[in-house]
Amino acid sequence: MNEFNSTSVFNNRGFTLIEILIAIVLLAFITLGVVNVTEDSFRTMERTTEINRNNLQIETALSRFEWDFSQIYSPLYFSTVMNLNQLAGSTPLGGPDGEYLPDQDPSSQVNPALQNYFEQLVNRFERNEHFSSVSKEGLPVPRFYAPERNVFEFFTTSNRRKVENTRQSHFAWVRYALADQENDPDLEENPNIPKSLKSLVRYFAPNDPYSDKRINPDDPQIKGAVLLRNVEKLEFEYWDLTKRKWETSLTAIPGGESVIRGVRVSIKWYDGSGFERSVVRTFRNHWPMVVPQDQTSPTAARPPATPTANDTNGADDDF
Repeated sequence: MNEFNSTSVFNNRGFTLIEILIAIVLLAFITLGVVNVTEDSFRTMERTTEINRNNLQIETALSRFEWDFSQIYSPLYFSTVMNLNQLAGSTPLGGPDGEYLPDQDPSSQVNPALQNYFEQLVNRFERNEHFSSVSKEGLPVPRFYAPERNVFEFFTTSNRRKVENTRQSHFAWVRYALADQENDPDLEENPNIPKSLKSLVRYFAPNDPYSDKRINPDDPQIKGAVLLRNVEKLEFEYWDLTKRKWETSLTAIPGGESVIRGVRVSIKWYDGSGFERSVVRTFRNHWPMVVPQDQTSPTAARPPATPTANDTNGADDDF
């Protein structure tokens, strides 16, 4: 008869109820901790994505403005305004029959046909809303426009030619302004955001940059792109190089409607989370901080000198 083995019975017995309950409780705590960590990570990801989305909107808007303003154009950055009185006082170049006279000083002479052309240019652009005058080289001088603090329209070379070998200009007129905000059905608005806010819109007019009229936001041919929604305040300030301070009006700066040295933009808006935010950014164009001086008058090209007997090799003495 086999003897009873108590050790074998003890080793083969299963888990007790208390041990199973303890294991279940431990597993529940571990699962709860994993769920909490996962939820926290998900909420952090949502917050980070929302913050990045809000920052991307304002940075995109400011980058777009910087791209346009850094390439602002006016011939007065490197030249001066044409002086018709000085031009009219010059002696016509050449003799009675238009022949070249060697004893004349070309720096003080002007071709009558060229003088007539310059006068037509000045008359053409003096009646233009987009341009105020012409430079001494005959280049149109744009008239920058800022009738209100939240409107700025300027001439820029930031237009990209999309098709090669076509008659397209790199010049374009750009206007930044506030416009009434349209409801977007695909966008869920935060109830904490006020309803009477505006949108920052960029109007771009690359076609016919020498048009006589200002940009009309209601014109269907003018492209308007919303850069930032829920804007409460937009303000442009312009640097006065003489007084060394910021001005809110271009007319308060001598020559400010033709030459701009710097712009400071202030924006206050509500982000997607309903928080009020603000930013102030200063921009400077790529032109050097120099003031051109009017030292010479518009002149016609000087014909090549005729060699004389005193010339040993036929070269021009003034070369």
